[in-house]
Amino acid sequence: MDCFVTKQKMTGANHLVWELNTLRIEIILCIRQKTWLAGKRADDGAEGLWRIHDDLYDFCSFVNDHPGGREWLSLTKGTDITEAFESHHLSQVPKKMMGKFFVRKARQARNSPFTFHENDFYDTLKKKIYKELPNIPKAPAARSKFLADILFFCYLSAALLAAYFKSFTIGTAAGIFLCLTAVAAHNFFHQRDNFRMYYFDFTLLRSRDWRISHALSHHLYTNTVNDLEISSLEPFLQYLPTKKHFVIRYMSWIYSPLFYAFIYIGQFTKNLTEIMITGQGFTWEMLLPFTVPILMVAITKEVTYVVIMFLWIIVVSSIHFGVVGLNAAHHHPDIFHDGDTPRSKEEMDWGIYQLDAVMDRKDITGSHFLVLTNFGDHALHHLFPTIDHGLLEHMYPVFLETCKEFGIEWKLSSQFELIKGQYRQLAKTIPNRYPPKALVKEN
Repeated sequence: MDCFVTKQKMTGANHLVWELNTLRIEIILCIRQKTWLAGKRADDGAEGLWRIHDDLYDFCSFVNDHPGGREWLSLTKGTDITEAFESHHLSQVPKKMMGKFFVRKARQARNSPFTFHENDFYDTLKKKIYKELPNIPKAPAARSKFLADILFFCYLSAALLAAYFKSFTIGTAAGIFLCLTAVAAHNFFHQRDNFRMYYFDFTLLRSRDWRISHALSHHLYTNTVNDLEISSLEPFLQYLPTKKHFVIRYMSWIYSPLFYAFIYIGQFTKNLTEIMITGQGFTWEMLLPFTVPILMVAITKEVTYVVIMFLWIIVVSSIHFGVVGLNAAHHHPDIFHDGDTPRSKEEMDWGIYQLDAVMDRKDITGSHFLVLTNFGDHALHHLFPTIDHGLLEHMYPVFLETCKEFGIEWKLSSQFELIKGQYRQLAKTIPNRYPPKALVKEN
C-alpha cells in the first residue's frame, strides 16, 4: 500500500534542521517508518554505509557483535547515525575502535546542523556523567525491571479477572495497567535487546517500529519536520506553528481524545494492511497481544464477550497512552518547534537543542514510579536515552551544575501547565520571533 508522501523544499532560517545558513534539502514526510528511513538513505550522503560526522564506516562485519543488539545497526545502514552514535555511547571505547571500520570521508556535507564539538555543552556533560556513573547506585535500575514486571503481571491478572467477572470496571483497570506497562517498557527498548522491551508490543504497537519513530526520529530530531511523532499525527493534530484551519486549531481540543482511542488499533490496522498487500513486514511480536484474549477465552469459553472486553481494554489503554504521551514534555508555546526562530549556528550543540525542545514536570520528577510510567525526567532521558530511568534522578547535580556553567535553561513546569500548553500549541499559528536564550558560559 502506497503511503501518503509529502515532499517539500524547506526554505527560510526558521526551519531549523532542513535549511540553516544556505543548507537546503528535500525531505520525505511519511508516517511509515520504513519510508522515513528510505528518505534518510536518500538524503544523508552515507552511500550505503553508516555515516558518523563526516566519515563513512562499514559495520557489516560488526552487526551481529554489536553490544546493543544487531537491530540498531541493521535498521540504520545507509544513514547518518551521528546523533544516535553520540547520544547512545557515553564511553570513549566505541570511538577508539571505529578506526578498523573506517572506509573514507563522505562526499557531501551533513544535512543536520547539530554539532558535537569537544568541550561544548553536550560533550562536557557526557564526560561528567560518565565519570559519575560508577558512583550511582545500581539498585534503581533493578527496581525499574521489577516495576515493569509487576505492571505486566497486573495487566494480565486484571484482563483475566475482567473476563471472568464480566466487569468493565476491572477492564478499565486492565487498560490503565497496560498503558503503564507500555510506558515502562519504553525504558527498555532504548537499551540493548532484552525481553522487557516486548511488553510494549502487547498494546498492538511494535517496539521495533518505535525504535525507529521514537528512538531514531523523535529523540534525535525533536519537534522538527523530521520527527515522526510530529508528522504522523498530521493532519489531525498539528503542533508546528504554521497556517492551520480553524477546525484543526480548536476542534482538535474536542476530537483529540477520540484520536487517542485509535492509536493502538490504527497502527495495528496499518501494519496488517501492509502485510496483506505486500506480503512483507510480519514479525512474531505481532502475535503477543493476542495471547491475552486467548487466555481470556480459555477462562470464559465466550469468544464474543472476550472480543468486546479486549477491545475495551485496548481503547482505554490507547486513550491513556495518548493523554500521557502528548502531554509529557514537548508541546507548549515556550518550547521550540520547527518554524520558531532557532539559535545561531554557533549554538547548534545537540544537547542544547534537546533542552530547548523539552519541558520537565516538577510533579513527576522525584518519583521513580511516576518517572518510569509517565515519561518523566524527560530532559535527561533525551540527553542519555540508554540510561535506565531509575538512574536519572542521581544525575541532576551534575546536570544542573553543567547547565549553570554554560548558561543553559532547564525548563521546569507542572503537568497541568503542560496540558494547557499542549492545547495552546495546537492553536498556535505564529512562530516565536525570538530564539531561545543565548548561551552565556561562566568565566
